[in-house]
Parts: sequence; structure tokens; C-alpha cells
Amino acid sequence: MPEPSYTWAEMMAISISHEMQDGDFGSVGAASHIPAAALRLAQLTHAPNLSFFCGGSGAMNPRIQRLTESSADYRNLVTSEYHFSLDDVVDFETAMRFDFAFLGGMQIDKHGNLNMAMIGDWDKPKVRGPGTIGLIFLGGFKTSYIYTEHHSPKIFVDKVDFISGAGWLDGGDSRSKVFRPESDGPRRVFTPLGVFDFEPESKRMRLIKVHPWTSVEKIQAATGFELLIADDLHIVEAPDDHELDLLRTQVDREGVLRRYPSAA
Repeated sequence: MPEPSYTWAEMMAISISHEMQDGDFGSVGAASHIPAAALRLAQLTHAPNLSFFCGGSGAMNPRIQRLTESSADYRNLVTSEYHFSLDDVVDFETAMRFDFAFLGGMQIDKHGNLNMAMIGDWDKPKVRGPGTIGLIFLGGFKTSYIYTEHHSPKIFVDKVDFISGAGWLDGGDSRSKVFRPESDGPRRVFTPLGVFDFEPESKRMRLIKVHPWTSVEKIQAATGFELLIADDLHIVEAPDDHELDLLRTQVDREGVLRRYPSAA
């Protein structure tokens, strides 16, 4: 079988772009160059009225052609439609103006809770993270998308050691008892191995799409809890030539995503 002519990072960006909806307004964090590429690709294809705010740079709808590895990079301002202040961003988050946000964590559990604070015992942790940072605003987004470049049992754990950002909490209706009804938990999880949602009743993570270079068995082995498997599980189709061409010539001309390993 010939080696795929795309990387898993390009595949992730295209998979994410397919999930975006025209007219939505969202946000990506600092280390979110794959989602940022996906959002720009969606604008160029099926969602021209999609808008997004780009991390700590303050850039609104940067017309990305040369993808930066951090959305906080000042170069995002050069082609942006508008520059927001940090005060504006906090106002958007607390007033529930964002339809979605892309977020991640050092740990992600079966209900989509995120941990960026510490791993291990609070008084003597094994790992210290940057802190809760923007994850605390997860109650201020209408929904969220979880994104990670790594998929292992150390990241996908049964229960996070500290909840920096609330997903579906303990599952079921536990989130609705704490947050405003307009704020849902995470909608999708994107990793190099596949795409996941959350089963509507239990709110447990469920595998819905498998990338073509892996399998359900390998994904389960890389996950620290028992995954639910969708009845209509799909194998993600390889990117078509048109999408790859747009990604490489209109979004990521310097090949940031092509520096990742091949999808093979």
C-alpha cells in the first residue's frame, strides 16, 4: 500500500474543519495551530461566515496564509479583521458570547473534564502545569471542542486529578446542576487517532470516527478507560486533493503541518 501523501496533523485539521458551522463565533487557545488552520479552511470552503478569535494575540479572523505555531503570535494581527483587547476577550467569555472554544489538557477524562494544573497529589505533585488559565471559562462557552496532539493512557484517564475546566463533570445531568443551561459541555474530541463525541445520556466519551491508520483496538489500548463505541462507527476518508491544496496553498504555505509525521 503506498504511503499517504499527507500528515496526521493535516488530517486532523481537515477533520475539524468538517465539524464547523457557518455563522458561529469561537475561540482557539495559544497552542492551537491545528484548530486555527481548520477554522480558516472551513471559512474557505463551506463556512464563509464562521468567525474566530485567535488566542492571546487578540486577532479576530486572521486571514492566515503562513500558519504560526502559536495563535498568540503577533503575526496573526497583520491580516486580522480586528484586534480585541484582553478585557474584550474576558467580557466575551463571561457573557457567553462565544459559540465554541478549542481547549485541551495534560489530562482528559471520560466525561471530558480537563486538567492543566497538576498531576498527582496536590501537596506533592508529579507534574506541575501552567494552571487553570482559560479553562476556567468553560462555563461561559455555549459548547467546546477538545483537541490534543497526543493520545495515550497518561492523557486519557478515568478521572482527572484536578478539574481545571469542567466538561460533563460526573456525567448524566451533573453539569446542568452547576452551569447555566445555555452552556453545554464538550461536543467533540479530536486526536491523532480519531474523533469522539459524548453519549447523550451518560455523557461518556464515545468513539465515532477512526482515522485510517489505526483501529478500534489500538485506540482502546491508548485510552485509560473503557471507551463507548458508536453503532455507526465510521472510518475517516482520506483528504481530497482540493482540501489539501487549499490547506497547503492558502492556509499553511510554509508547511507547519507537513513537519509532522506522515499519516502512515
